[in-house]
Amino acid sequence: MKKKTLLLAAAALFACAAQAADKTCTRPDIANAQRAIDKIVSWSQLHRAWQDYRHCDTGDVADQFTDALLRMVVEWKNVEELAGAMDKDPDYKAFVYEHLKSPAAKDDRPTVYSRAKASCPGTLASFCSEMADATKSSGSGSSSSVGGVTLEPLLAPIGSAAKPDAPKADAPKADAKK
Repeated sequence: MKKKTLLLAAAALFACAAQAADKTCTRPDIANAQRAIDKIVSWSQLHRAWQDYRHCDTGDVADQFTDALLRMVVEWKNVEELAGAMDKDPDYKAFVYEHLKSPAAKDDRPTVYSRAKASCPGTLASFCSEMADATKSSGSGSSSSVGGVTLEPLLAPIGSAAKPDAPKADAPKADAKK
């Protein structure tokens, strides 16, 4: 019986995801999404805006979703509500983690990590552990990448060629009296 329930839930989830993927984001949708996201002050509003406008989660709308999520998660208030919504909706959970890992979130990730580690409600240990892992594994944003390729190793030869080696402090100085 449990297996059947899981299969039905998975099928329903797939159908909802497919429906959202098929929906086109129109200009009025973008404008409505931006207005709705600007008004977010609770987890239920964030979840509702995502449900209504997830088909527009790109570009400026995605940036606004990230900003709204970060406003809420940095405050770390009522995280039980966020944890419950994420637990019930795997697509919403993926949305939250995707936005926490976005480049726009890099400055706030250390704060979210700290909150998840130090201010976790006792009943949410698993949620807080996942939240900390999601923000920690994303790094501090100090490495640059384009298309998934990290640039530092590629730029290292340029950086070393542009900067001449400084003389070593402990190297013997040449005798000027010769």
